[in-house]
Amino acid sequence: MIEYRGLPLTIKMNPRARRVLVKLVPGQGLEVVVPKRFDAGLVPELLDGKRAWIDRTRARMEACGVDLSGRLPDLPETINFQAVERTYRVDYLDQIGRVSVVGNGGRLMVRGPIEDQGAILESLQRFAAVKAREILLPLLDDMSCRLAMPYASMRVRRQKTRWGSCSARGTISLNAKLLFLPGELVSHLLLHELCHTRHLNHSAKYWALVARIEPDFMRLEEELKRGSHHVPSWFV
Repeated sequence: MIEYRGLPLTIKMNPRARRVLVKLVPGQGLEVVVPKRFDAGLVPELLDGKRAWIDRTRARMEACGVDLSGRLPDLPETINFQAVERTYRVDYLDQIGRVSVVGNGGRLMVRGPIEDQGAILESLQRFAAVKAREILLPLLDDMSCRLAMPYASMRVRRQKTRWGSCSARGTISLNAKLLFLPGELVSHLLLHELCHTRHLNHSAKYWALVARIEPDFMRLEEELKRGSHHVPSWFV
């Protein structure tokens, strides 16, 4: 494994890239995206020039509990969807074949080769992503109806940083990681995006609308900024 200052380093070539992009990726470490024909031998010098930014960003992310080591996280014994106060106990059955996840009430049975930790984590991530749509869509629909703020469609994605967004066409995108946040933060994020169906900006009128519905919005906005510490390392 290539490293830079103790961080796993991945260099990716993107033929559409116009410039070099340096980023810190949760669960992976340092990633450098370079244009086609870029001399990879120049990467160390380039990173040295961004050393202050890398150290500062690394410290901020790790202070929020983000793992940048590149090591696979431990398999979870429980999965807690704080958004709806739902907890699953996870059992593992070591057997030959493809990994499968079966839910039964408050328990999950994961079957497959226990040594293939990567495949097991991917299966658990897919399970949580499916649950995210099942859980978040009714919550969004309920709030949309109560506030008389219709939206066009919804999609759930596993975004790195953004908790949600609303397009000009009224499509609301929600981060599957919201499942792991406390209910009041999820409700506020849904409100935040629904208000964008009225004002597609962060103007004074937009915040006035948010404040009229949720007077405590400033505290909730600040807590959302630190919300990543609620997300378990296996789902980052």
